[in-house]
Amino acid sequence: MAQLKVIADKLNKRSQIPTILPDSSHISGIVFKDYSFEGNQAGTNALGTWYVDRDNNFYWGNALEVVPSVPATTTQPVIPVSTLDLPVNRMQCLTCASWLDQHFGDKAAAVLNGTPFEKHLIYAIACQETAIYWFHWINDHTPDEILARCVFDASGDANGSRSAFPKNTPAFIEKYGQEMADMLIAEANATRALHGWAPKPWVYAGYGIFQYDIQAILTDPDFFEKKLWYSMDECLDRILKELHSKWQVHEGDLFNTVKAYNGAGPRAESYANNVMQFLSWIKTGA
Repeated sequence: MAQLKVIADKLNKRSQIPTILPDSSHISGIVFKDYSFEGNQAGTNALGTWYVDRDNNFYWGNALEVVPSVPATTTQPVIPVSTLDLPVNRMQCLTCASWLDQHFGDKAAAVLNGTPFEKHLIYAIACQETAIYWFHWINDHTPDEILARCVFDASGDANGSRSAFPKNTPAFIEKYGQEMADMLIAEANATRALHGWAPKPWVYAGYGIFQYDIQAILTDPDFFEKKLWYSMDECLDRILKELHSKWQVHEGDLFNTVKAYNGAGPRAESYANNVMQFLSWIKTGA
C-alpha cells in the first residue's frame, strides 16, 4: 500500500466511487488537510483517479498526494561476524531465506508494498527468531506444517526467567482457564514431538514464524484462540504492525527500528546486530 496524505482543506470519505461531483450520497465521513493513511489505487473515471484505504473507504485522488517512502538506513557500525552469536550460519540463513521466498515471497512483497520495509528484512527476522528449528524440517514437512509448529519459548516454565504476562503456566491458567491452556499446551507438545522431546504441561510464549508473544493475547486474543499463527498472512500482519509502530519512533533508522522491535538494552542490540548480518547475507546472496 502507498502512504497517502490529504492536500485539500477537507475531503469526503465515500463508500463507493461516484460518477459525478458534487454527489452527497455514499459519504461515510470527512477527513481534513494533512490526514494520512495507507491505500491503493482503486480505479479511474471521468473525475480522475480514486484510492481506497484498508477499510474500503474511497478518496478522490486530486485531493491527495503520495508520500515518498523514507529510505531505511542505519548508522550502526559493521560488527565482525566472528563476534556475533548467530542462531544459524550463512548457509542456513540463505537456505531459509530461499525457502521463505519460494513459498511466501509473493505474500510478503504484496503486504510490504508501499512500506519502508522489504521482504528480505522479514526473512532476516525469521532467521533470528525461529529458523534454528525449522531449518531442519524443510525437507520433510510442508510449509503449512512448519508454520503450525512454530510454537517456541518455554522460558516462563523452563527457567523462570520470564517477566511479561504470563510469567508461567499457572499465571496463564488463572486468567484464561484450563481449557484454553490445554489447547496451547497441546500445540507446544506437538512441536516438542518434532524435536523428539517428551511432553510438558507448559504454555509456551512464542507463536508463529516471527514469534508473536503470548502477552499479546491481552489485546489480540483471536491470534491465539483461533491458532492464527498457522497463516502466513496473519503472521505478516502482526510483524508489519509491530515494525510500523517502532518505525514511527525511529523513522529512517532501520537498526534501531529492529532493536526496538525486540525490546531494549544489550540483548535487543545483539538481536538487531544479528538481523542486520542476516539481511546483508540475504541481499547479497553471500
